[in-house]
Amino acid sequence: MSITAFSISTMFIAVPTGVKIFNWIGTMWKGSLSFTTAMLFSVGLISMFTIGGLSGVTHSVSPHDRQQTDTYYIVAHFHYVLFGGAIFGIFAGIYFWYPKIFGQILDERLGKVHFWLFLIGFNLTFAPHHILGLQGMSRRIYTYPEGTGWDFWNMVSTVGSFVIALGLVVFFVNVRRTDKRHKRDHLTVEADPWDARSLEWSTPSPVPAYNFIESPQVHAVDDWWHRKYTEDEDGRMQRLDDYDKVKASAEERLKPGQSVHLPSPSYYPIIGAAAIFLAMYGVVYGRSAGANYAITALGVLILVCTIIAWALEPSTEPEDALVDPDADRLLGLAPGGSGQAALGSGEGGEDQPALTTGASGDRGSS
Repeated sequence: MSITAFSISTMFIAVPTGVKIFNWIGTMWKGSLSFTTAMLFSVGLISMFTIGGLSGVTHSVSPHDRQQTDTYYIVAHFHYVLFGGAIFGIFAGIYFWYPKIFGQILDERLGKVHFWLFLIGFNLTFAPHHILGLQGMSRRIYTYPEGTGWDFWNMVSTVGSFVIALGLVVFFVNVRRTDKRHKRDHLTVEADPWDARSLEWSTPSPVPAYNFIESPQVHAVDDWWHRKYTEDEDGRMQRLDDYDKVKASAEERLKPGQSVHLPSPSYYPIIGAAAIFLAMYGVVYGRSAGANYAITALGVLILVCTIIAWALEPSTEPEDALVDPDADRLLGLAPGGSGQAALGSGEGGEDQPALTTGASGDRGSS
């Protein structure tokens, strides 16, 4: 009965999975694709996730499911889905948003070496598990007797895991080299290096602490894209006349006399997060030792107290709080990191860009 129920649920899971895959393919269909490292990892995600989905569909056939359950075939299936569907996506996101987060663009040549090592190593590691599973190798074993016929494919899998590790080494080398090169040559990154669609690319790179000087007015899905492009009568993409002006607007930072209103800094959120961890720890391990439920109670108590304290915390900071010039530079207020001593005021009475915190009545986003 359980096998039947599992087989039926597998059939149902295949439907939304197929929808996702065709959605991704349809997004790329007839598009003008640029195969940057981020795009390669995205395509790798779709490919590996699809293979994992196809191997999962076989479990909807009861005889197959009986043979494959608790074998290395299952290990192969969920690694193609979880590793292929998550890790490839994470690296796609890292390469794509790295300029926006750190103000540096990772080297594309090393990035592509990283991708191909990862793709080859991934398939060398986990594809043989399908064969091992069908040959009867059980899950959750770390050794096996000679003469079972599993030696060769396990060796191939081991080689593949080292290739994945080599790909990770290339990634970390890329990060290190990129950081050194940008600092040595004082390189900067434009706000929208990918000619992207979403609103975060309308802010400087790296993003200042205040994000937007003014709350953006959104008039369409992918509004940033529609500020730069339109479609002609045949539906073909066409660059707008003020494209360069729009791109340049993304580089704007706070000007003298402007201020941006931010919430006051607080330690309570991280204390609350730690309290949630304590509470969940007690829930997970409470069965093995009832005393662990006391940890849950402690975590809930700390969380409640934290929320109350956070709500009662003063919403403003002293107006004369000094600002570290280096910290000021990181916040996006003074690119050179000099010349500002206090929030909103400079030497000689000159107005300076300012970050204000709390709920002061005469300051807000301008």
